[in-house]
Amino acid sequence: MCYIIYTIHVCNHWIPQPQTNNGPILRICDEAEKLRLGHPCPETQREHKVVNRSQGMCNGCLWKKVVK
Repeated sequence: MCYIIYTIHVCNHWIPQPQTNNGPILRICDEAEKLRLGHPCPETQREHKVVNRSQGMCNGCLWKKVVK
């Protein structure tokens, strides 16, 4: 199953993280890489993974707080 990696911020917003070197947000699983030549899985479901936790707010919440 292909997946999307997120960072969760203290404002509880999940922000999708692109791969290093500005790759796509959707990560292609090993099975799709081998069998489909680098295309996402045909199934529409995606796994969502939180891999980073931020001590700060997301950009949207930060700007709302700064502009007040």
